[in-house]
Amino acid sequence: MNHNYENKFFFLINPNAGNEGGEREWPIISDLLKKHELQYDFAFTEAVSHAEEIITEKILEGYRKIVVVGGDGTLNETINGVFKQSAVPSTEIYIGLMQMGTGNDWARYYGFNSDYESAIQRLKTGNSIRQDVGKIDYLAAEHKKSAYFINIAGLCFDSVVVKATNLMKERGRRTKSAYIVSLLRSLIKYKPWTLKISINDEVLEGKFLSISIGNGKFSGSGMMQTPEAIINDGFLDVTIYENMPKHKIVTNIKKLYNGKILSIKGVKSFRTRSFRIESQQTIFAETDGEIIGSTPYEISLIPDSINVFI
Repeated sequence: MNHNYENKFFFLINPNAGNEGGEREWPIISDLLKKHELQYDFAFTEAVSHAEEIITEKILEGYRKIVVVGGDGTLNETINGVFKQSAVPSTEIYIGLMQMGTGNDWARYYGFNSDYESAIQRLKTGNSIRQDVGKIDYLAAEHKKSAYFINIAGLCFDSVVVKATNLMKERGRRTKSAYIVSLLRSLIKYKPWTLKISINDEVLEGKFLSISIGNGKFSGSGMMQTPEAIINDGFLDVTIYENMPKHKIVTNIKKLYNGKILSIKGVKSFRTRSFRIESQQTIFAETDGEIIGSTPYEISLIPDSINVFI
């Protein structure tokens, strides 16, 4: 390791996060960093997957303290950069966040706010905890690949809604209500998916609405689809929605926000370290809001695998 980097932070800025807030806010943030005498280098992301490339490169250069200036998507790419490289153990990497964007569901778990001064204090004090990270092995063009998630993953209806939300964001509609608007629009065209789910000692087969895989508990800008998840307990919380009438979904949306979703008949909850999903249909999944390829999915957890500045 290059010791020049031991106490230096590397800031990765998504210029487009939060309606181009990353680009707009960075001069303010950098002035504060200088005021607090933090040593740092930085780079802006320029395209999808660029964050992953930058982080892999910077870890090899010797950086160990990485701060994301962006939202859940930039954080997800950063985590994938950390876990897809094998030169440095992930347990030697520390992640910080200055949140932009509309979702910030991982930050919500920790109670982080968007105040820059408090984020800088977290970095200065250096207090951290180690948390788990989820992993999905999947197929893409018949090649086996892996994707990692720090907060939450999902498939079927969940991934369809996320994909629709991403399209809205690309068209410039970066609002907190984008997810719920996408959910209601996607519901009109919704048809159930036929799956085989092997989880713990059970095999569930049949038609399903959606699956949420929680390392953390928040998704979709504050929904709690895995309300009992603990981010460092060594388990994934899995919420499986059996096929249900559309009106039942609409009438129970409130329960997605108040943490009572598990009380609905036809909603099952599991706590597991790994499980498998198979389907004859073409199905895609989402990891922290990023879309990945098709089944079969082998979903697992890497416990105590990355440090987070708190």
